[in-house]
Amino acid sequence: MKKIFSILCLLAILCVAYLAFIQPNDGEPPTIEDVSAGTGEFVDQVKDMYEEYGSAAAAQAEEKLGDVVEQADEKLGDVVAQADEAIENAMESAVEGAKEGFFESLKKSISDFFDNLTS
Repeated sequence: MKKIFSILCLLAILCVAYLAFIQPNDGEPPTIEDVSAGTGEFVDQVKDMYEEYGSAAAAQAEEKLGDVVEQADEKLGDVVAQADEAIENAMESAVEGAKEGFFESLKKSISDFFDNLTS
């Protein structure tokens, strides 16, 4: 976008210089009014060119931004899926460990109870 704007500014400067110094007006040097009128027309042309090429550049930028956002969404989705899987595995492991610990504790309590009865 900056390149297009820079090129248009350079063209504007060159055209104003052409209108002011080179283009003859019936053999007489151009007047301020001639330069002003030519500059107004040129500014309108530059504005039209800027809108035409600027909107095309904006559309390209918007398309590229959309692609980048889509890729980021996909990667974020992958990360979320991996995190969900890791949390699920950790929960299953914790539940399994708690269950085993409970049954081991129950088994030891029963064993200790009978050991205490026989001693």
